[in-house]
Amino acid sequence: MSGFNLAATSKEEQDRVAIDLVASGVAFKERLAMPVVAELVAREQPEHLREYFWARLEVSAQLPDKNAPEYARNEDDVKK
Repeated sequence: MSGFNLAATSKEEQDRVAIDLVASGVAFKERLAMPVVAELVAREQPEHLREYFWARLEVSAQLPDKNAPEYARNEDDVKK
């Protein structure tokens, strides 16, 4: 990803990346039980990107939580 320059992309693509970042932040806070109201965050986004925000929030919310076995560390791997 070192060859990827966000500034070289179109304004529309930059906006979509920003919305994706906001949606992942909301999902992160929800996962950690931090106070966040997704509806209020969605209202702060441009109207033409709100549907995209909800779609990205749904994708981000489907990621495993912190207690998922995918994140469990194997003690043998840690000692290496």
